[in-house]
Amino acid sequence: MDFTKFDSRSAADKPARLHLKDPASGEELFADEARSKPCVVLVRGTESRAVQSALRAVQCAKLKDKPKKESEEARTLEDLHAQMVDGAVPLITGFENIARGEAALTTSEDDLRWFLNLQMINGQEGEKSFAEQVLAFASKRESYLGNANAR
Repeated sequence: MDFTKFDSRSAADKPARLHLKDPASGEELFADEARSKPCVVLVRGTESRAVQSALRAVQCAKLKDKPKKESEEARTLEDLHAQMVDGAVPLITGFENIARGEAALTTSEDDLRWFLNLQMINGQEGEKSFAEQVLAFASKRESYLGNANAR
């Protein structure tokens, strides 16, 4: 049996299509009334070597700037959300049918953070923020092993 089909590390480097859901209702989002233009985020998997390298760099930068006593301070939901956003930024490689006002969303740092900060986590079942959706999708092997099996 050829085990290369189980290479989720390599498969995770190829962005997969995440069809976004409404963060309140859980309904799939479309850019048109005919529901022919799905709102999609192109996402690399968390097992990607490139993503792991980017996350390591983010973590090292935070450790450099972090005051020693910060770990003892109280953490808020907003702090947790900020960590999630930092983790999601390196995963996103593009958007389809998603706009910021009249302009198509780009992968600029400003657009990525704007998009990921539109909502915060709230702990309600079925109400997943865009950041939560991206992170959940990126951490599922089934999102990427399908890419590897298609080769």
